[in-house]
Amino acid sequence: MERRAGRRRWLWITGALVAVLAVVIGVVGVVGAREATADPGTAMLRLAHLSPTTPSVDMYATGPDLPLTKVAGDVSYRAVSPYLTEPAGTYRIQGRPAGAPASSPPLFDVAVDLPAGSAQTASFVDIGPGGATQAQVLDDETAPSAAGSGALRVVQAAAEVGPLDVEATDPSGNNPDIPLAHTLFYGSATPYATVAAHPWSVRLTSRNGKETTLQVPVTSTSVASLVVTRGADGGLAAQVVPDAASAAKPPSPAPGAPPVAAPPAPRTAESSAAPVAPGSQAPQPPDAQAAPETSTPPAPKAPSPPSGGIGAGLGGLSRDHVGTLAAGGIWDTVQGWFGAGRTDDPGAPPAVRMPLAIATAPPPGGPHPTGLQIPAIGLDTTDPTDLRIDYRGALQVPTDFTKVGWFTSSAVPGDPGSAVMVGHVDTRNGPAVFGRLDDLKPGELIEVPRSDGGTARFGVDSVETFSKDNLPTERVYGPTTTPTLRLMTCGGPFDDGSLNYRDNIVVFATPR
Repeated sequence: MERRAGRRRWLWITGALVAVLAVVIGVVGVVGAREATADPGTAMLRLAHLSPTTPSVDMYATGPDLPLTKVAGDVSYRAVSPYLTEPAGTYRIQGRPAGAPASSPPLFDVAVDLPAGSAQTASFVDIGPGGATQAQVLDDETAPSAAGSGALRVVQAAAEVGPLDVEATDPSGNNPDIPLAHTLFYGSATPYATVAAHPWSVRLTSRNGKETTLQVPVTSTSVASLVVTRGADGGLAAQVVPDAASAAKPPSPAPGAPPVAAPPAPRTAESSAAPVAPGSQAPQPPDAQAAPETSTPPAPKAPSPPSGGIGAGLGGLSRDHVGTLAAGGIWDTVQGWFGAGRTDDPGAPPAVRMPLAIATAPPPGGPHPTGLQIPAIGLDTTDPTDLRIDYRGALQVPTDFTKVGWFTSSAVPGDPGSAVMVGHVDTRNGPAVFGRLDDLKPGELIEVPRSDGGTARFGVDSVETFSKDNLPTERVYGPTTTPTLRLMTCGGPFDDGSLNYRDNIVVFATPR
């Protein structure tokens, strides 16, 4: 057992040093992986450092037949490790500051369940409550793509560049341009997609104007992830990482074990195209025939987020609004979220699933909010107005100053995702429904009754002020793997010229 663990550790550390990439704009790096076994009852797991605010860490793992082992050392942002192949079961993943002893309290400690025959990527990104670092899991494809085609998903790991659009162009002009991702927020991914096997030019464009283009060949039967990150100069960087079907021989379920559920939204021949890295081609049968090149229709689009701030006040108060932000450094946030240092904790919280880009607004006729209650400021209102995006691309506001509105393309309060509710701060004659929103303090209760008879309960995390031209779209509307709530109104100085407030007040809240 000691010899096996030592060999595994050596292989992981060696692979991790190769995987720590200093990727520059326009350069694609391919991360290698050690050969995985096909022993029945095993599963595959790799780690990805996708948090630009987290310094380098040493990664540890423990689980069935695996004692606490340092599996990757000095892992920094943008690194993706090789796969570890182990018996199926639940594994604990821990991170400690690079160079810290194994006996030191972990910075984070999460549990990842590995069904037999599965392959997963455990990553950590900064989309937890209050922007905290959060562990997320993606299901990796274990079956090769069809002969004559390749498959790829896009993983958005470029923080603070805004939502991302990704488009593939055939340099030969034989196929139309194919949108691979539309409005892809940091901390989310697209499903796998397929495209004919030939070179493609892939253009990455962010909402704040960052842009780069990659020349990526597609090889037959290959499967990979295009991981988009933020370069050292603040621009876009990318690496193409072979996934389980191409990086290693995938494991097999134990005899008699139930089949492993397919990853969400599996690719189909009708899905959008995807480039795959060179060198990631899986073996083909000798008689395999290349499929003819065919164009594919665009992928389903997630709803675009509103642009800019909202106008939710008429100047009846004309007073400054001051937001407050919960204190705490990077490591305080990380430790608080993951429970670092709790050496007496016998378990670890489970890692959540990374949101997929095809997640759309709640379907019509489904659950919806029926009211909003905030006891600390005496607010109790019913029948929220449905809000959508207007012709200018901005979020609508309620026409009734006594009502709040719910952005119908956001999550239903209490369901996973960001739920957004909006109200006016004042009228020309005095306060409106959100007149005291900026008086809220961290920890105070917010309740949202729902049409299905439940009530979503949240606690205030922070109350923050942003200029309307610099509203953090990603924080307000971006994906979250747990239920979150954002309340918005106007604030800051009143501009007599435009008859509008210059700022927006945003309350960030999470379940209590």
